Amino acid sequence: MNFDFDWRFHLGDIAGASEMSYDDASWRQLDLPHDWSIEQPFDLDNPSGWRGGYLPGGIGWYRKTFEWKKQKDSHVMIQFDGVYMNSEVWINGHYLGKRPYGYISFEYDITPYLKTGKNVIAVKADNSRLPSGRWYTGSGIYRHVWLRVTGAIYIPQWGTYITTSNVSPQKADVHIQTEIQNKSNVARVIRLQTDIFSSDNKKVLTQSERVTVDTGLTNWRQKMVLPNPRYWSPETPEIYKVVHRIIYSDNKEESYISYFGVRTIEVNAKDGFVLNGRRIKLNGVCNHHDAGPVGAAVPEDVLYRRLKLLKAMGCNAIRTTHNPAAPELYAMCDTLGIMVLDEAFDGWDKPKAPYDYGLYFKEWWKKDLTDFIKRDRNHPSIIMWSIGNEVPRFNVELQKHLVEVVKSLDTTRPVTQARSGEGRYVDVVGFNGEGEMPGVLETFHQQHPDKPLLGTEITHTLQTRGVYYARTSYRTRDFPAPWEEGVKWEDFKSKVFPIPDLSEKEVFKKQSIFYQSSYDNAIVRIGVRDQHNRTEAFPFFIGTFRWSGFDYLGEAAIQPARTANFGILDLCGFPKDHYYLYQSLWSSTPMVHLLPHWTHPGMEGVTIPVVVYSNAPEVELLLNKRSLGEQTMDTSRQLVWMVPYEPGTLEAVARKDGKIVAKTSVTTAGAPAAIRLIPDKQQVVADKRSVIHVEVQITDAQGIMVPEANNLVKFKLKGPGKIIGVENGDIIDFSSMKAEERKAFKGKCLVMIQTTLEPGNIELTATSDGLKSQTITFSSLSKSNKK
Repeated sequence: MNFDFDWRFHLGDIAGASEMSYDDASWRQLDLPHDWSIEQPFDLDNPSGWRGGYLPGGIGWYRKTFEWKKQKDSHVMIQFDGVYMNSEVWINGHYLGKRPYGYISFEYDITPYLKTGKNVIAVKADNSRLPSGRWYTGSGIYRHVWLRVTGAIYIPQWGTYITTSNVSPQKADVHIQTEIQNKSNVARVIRLQTDIFSSDNKKVLTQSERVTVDTGLTNWRQKMVLPNPRYWSPETPEIYKVVHRIIYSDNKEESYISYFGVRTIEVNAKDGFVLNGRRIKLNGVCNHHDAGPVGAAVPEDVLYRRLKLLKAMGCNAIRTTHNPAAPELYAMCDTLGIMVLDEAFDGWDKPKAPYDYGLYFKEWWKKDLTDFIKRDRNHPSIIMWSIGNEVPRFNVELQKHLVEVVKSLDTTRPVTQARSGEGRYVDVVGFNGEGEMPGVLETFHQQHPDKPLLGTEITHTLQTRGVYYARTSYRTRDFPAPWEEGVKWEDFKSKVFPIPDLSEKEVFKKQSIFYQSSYDNAIVRIGVRDQHNRTEAFPFFIGTFRWSGFDYLGEAAIQPARTANFGILDLCGFPKDHYYLYQSLWSSTPMVHLLPHWTHPGMEGVTIPVVVYSNAPEVELLLNKRSLGEQTMDTSRQLVWMVPYEPGTLEAVARKDGKIVAKTSVTTAGAPAAIRLIPDKQQVVADKRSVIHVEVQITDAQGIMVPEANNLVKFKLKGPGKIIGVENGDIIDFSSMKAEERKAFKGKCLVMIQTTLEPGNIELTATSDGLKSQTITFSSLSKSNKK
């Protein structure tokens, strides 16, 4: 049962709040998931600092009062998908326990303390010592909470482990290990009914057997032969469902549902990464868990939109940096066909931020790692485990112990570590920024020819949506991060792959030092195109995870800013130009993209570099219907025309075998005149969960987006909905993300609307001084009426 709604919340520590008798009537009422940090104002004096995006932490209390009717032999567990951090939980004043790690899921048995009638759950989250992470963490019960009710005999949380072997197109052996908990006082004989369903919900296997279960925990093993299995892959994400039914002699019954996929994984230095017998590269991105204006409390619709955007880019894998993600992420990746490198920890026993999990690691790592593996190991999307990231001065013997724990729980996947050192005990050696330097991968391969290598955090480049510079910039030289202060460029430049300038002199007006160019020419060590060529060239190098998929809060390399512009998509989820570069490299769907925009008043006659990305072999460029010539794509992975600027329309036409396969164009815009609202859906469910993303564009009188517009847009909402976030992607705009207004940045901003439980029409009006306003309407339907 979902347990998210109608909690009470108080920000700040308070005596007696764990007691059942405490009066919380004055506390704020809210629904979970909830992140209190994202609701507070930015403050450059906040102790979270640049690491945490200048947002506060603190101590927060949550309480939920609910009615319950106790039933004989029933058992009730409360499950938390994640509480940041140092959570402590009470039921009716009885202390249940503490979990320091803010990213782990956990469960408590509340059966002994439940009463018929009124009951109170109290939760304290303590994120008061900051910084507690090297990026924005969020604070509070920021993931879902559940109640699970069973009889005396049941399958416990994460109580199944499903693997396959002897996989072929004709059959696959399905091995199911099941834990059965008997909370009664005597051994019992049960019937265990196991049914397997295909993704179209057809029963394909069934098995029934008598099992004697002693008091306590019984482990049961089954083997079933699945005929003609449908393989799981990014192209065909086929999911099977296992339904266990425990049937008592007195006709009581418990059910438990698990999911799995049929696929094979091989990884070696000769063939690389082999999925279902086919060699593929991991075309991945790293993602932190926050999502712009909603912070760490990410609704499913928001997460699903982000994953779909990555999938449409051609991304086939994500790395959960640097911690376990919300459980729903893996379910979405299972069904979307996105592979996952599942990461357990950032650091280990030596804190990387002053008050992070490193303070608790020695006491908790084995329990947390065990729960992490057991929680996630049935997901077919998870193709590899990572035990850590850039662990400072790590002990090789500790690496061995972590790998041993993982292998004791799951032998079906390789184990890696981001920046693995010599990687003595991991199966795949992970490289972060050091792997972007000339010769590093080649040298390591020569020394360890049998080890497959992975770019766990490669490559690092920066872009600001809508900003362009023709001359290449290097972070260490031009906008150094705090840890690069004092590094001499003459000493460092041999460690980068230089990118030629697009013009001898800079043709664009210099903007803020916080903004980087949207050509592929603002890099740390290597650009996207050079890295792609290297990845394709090395069989032993199985792929890369770009840092990062989306801009994220915190870890701002230049201060004061909310983040660094590492993302392929900005804080709104709006694509930057790199999105289309990756699409040209990773996707087979015909596409063509050109940059920059074509609104440059005062630059008439100035020669502007026009860059085109396409996965088609030939592209023709036209300016105001005049051909500027056709070019053939080569290993530079981009086409460049030097075009004297004149207002009008610039068009790119992509061809294959002489036939047009894709077109795109940009047109010079006039003065801002109107607002255009572009929603991602017109119909939603009245469930307090569904979210509408509305892209807000500033256009001229002809409807062309004005790429430099920065008008302040105000929002008014009518009907059964609420605004849960506003954003524009500008990393130095510290305005509230929970307001009902936002300035446009580079012509755009975003407003996010969530439904209530009431069905009806939701009306959004956007206004701005001097601009034509727009109103749009959405239908919020009850679940029974949803089409």
